[in-house]
Amino acid sequence: MSFKLEHDWQGNMSTPGKKLGEKTKLHLFLTLSAIWIFTGLIGHAPWIPAESQTISMIMDIIQNNTIIAPLAASQTSINNPPLYPYIAAAMGKFLSTILSVHDAARLSNALWVSLTLFVIGMSTRELWGPGFGRQAGLIFIASIGLIFNIHTIRPEIASLLGFALSMYGFALYNRRPFRASMVLGFGASIIFLSNGIIPLLSIYIATLGLLFIKSWRNKRYYIFSLISSVITSIIIGPWVFVLFQYNPEIFFLWINRVSFSQGPEFFYYLKNILWFSWPALPLVIVALHTNYKKIKLEKRLHLPIIFSISILITICLDNKLDQINLMPILIPFSIIGVGGIDLLKRGSASALNWFGILIFGFIGMLIWLGWFTMMTGFPSRLYDRIFYLSGNYLGELNIISFFVALIITLLWVISVFNLKITNRSSVSNWALGITMVWVNAIMLCSPFLDNRKSYSGVFLDAKKHLAQNSSCLHTYNFSENHINLLHYYTGIKGIDSNDRDTSCRMIMLSLNSAGKMPSEFQSWKQVWSGKRIERDKSYFVLMIKDLDKDRSNL
Repeated sequence: MSFKLEHDWQGNMSTPGKKLGEKTKLHLFLTLSAIWIFTGLIGHAPWIPAESQTISMIMDIIQNNTIIAPLAASQTSINNPPLYPYIAAAMGKFLSTILSVHDAARLSNALWVSLTLFVIGMSTRELWGPGFGRQAGLIFIASIGLIFNIHTIRPEIASLLGFALSMYGFALYNRRPFRASMVLGFGASIIFLSNGIIPLLSIYIATLGLLFIKSWRNKRYYIFSLISSVITSIIIGPWVFVLFQYNPEIFFLWINRVSFSQGPEFFYYLKNILWFSWPALPLVIVALHTNYKKIKLEKRLHLPIIFSISILITICLDNKLDQINLMPILIPFSIIGVGGIDLLKRGSASALNWFGILIFGFIGMLIWLGWFTMMTGFPSRLYDRIFYLSGNYLGELNIISFFVALIITLLWVISVFNLKITNRSSVSNWALGITMVWVNAIMLCSPFLDNRKSYSGVFLDAKKHLAQNSSCLHTYNFSENHINLLHYYTGIKGIDSNDRDTSCRMIMLSLNSAGKMPSEFQSWKQVWSGKRIERDKSYFVLMIKDLDKDRSNL
């Protein structure tokens, strides 16, 4: 009689690959995903600089029904096609009776991100087999660079779904070529309609890059690429044509804005990807180091690698330097990363697990300490510092927020002590840890952050003093963020004071307490002044032209 014995010769803490993901229960993953997605979407004003431009575009759609080329108050031409602000504006109108526009706009992120997670799971299942999709989703959720960006009003959020669909189209190509062509066509269209031309190039770079792999050089792949390109053209073509017919000037300004970078953006992104993509990055390194001889042979390895390289190339070409551009690269990283989970050695898995526990535990402790200090005033030195940084905000106890944060923290502590340390639990602990920190930050610290970053108070107060028939307002010394938020809160797009529109009789100035009133406005009548925070050196002044004084001067 013979016996088949399985022994963990490599010192791994994992089960055979075919069972990967069985311990990650579906209901736990869905619950964790829902908490991670929805927490922080509502309850605070638009923050600068992340959200000011897009919220002004959304306001333009709601006010003027500008669907083809909505413009922020600070813009003379569009930066990106309007898919994201259009959906956000639709949410704003639909939920206008119960939510403010910015909260409803952020809720549209839940749609984009939920679909992105679903498609990542489908791609991983297609490449690695059943049971791997949830693990890829956990790696995606656990990524450090994603947590703040995914909860902001930015068009890059919508493009994530486009990248995920494109990845799924390539993964599905061998088994369902026509369906894969449609998926890739829809994905590429979403990328273009939400984030513009340069991000779309990554799909075509990946299409060409796959030709370096012999198994992709065949007639079937050429037809697949052609059909997907035709579908993409059919979807994006009408908007491009209508924009050209609607406003040729804006169309050519938009085309001319597409410019490639001349600087060392590669090193900027390479440096930031080291922390932005954690913990996916070490899992990717382990998977590729162990299977480097199989990269050309296995689609589940070379496809996400080429996809990652194409994304990195395009974001380095873009002259818009922003860490949020790294988000799409987390999709192929999450898919490759599932192949590295079971390959971690016992010591490496334990180190990854405890590193996450210590980091998130320490950050969570700091959040609770800061909240306790603001509630009690002890220790006094720390209280004074937080009070200053929060813009002199006096903390108030919110029972619901307190109990939500407490329950999430206790659940995280229980999971740390009860979960058996395995390769898969190390990834789960990262996802649980970053969700715990995010929930605590929103529940306990959001009022302090909102008080420091919000402009709602000052601009809503100014709105009360604007004349009811004011259809125009000059602005002086305003930044683009200020102009955009002024438009959102008052509904009026500010006109630069250098543009001498004589019919416009009102002006709002941004001044410094150490400066003087500009001489050209000294004859104007002041009707209001205000500060965002009492101790701010800068303040806003609303003035109206005194016609009687002008006539007497004449």
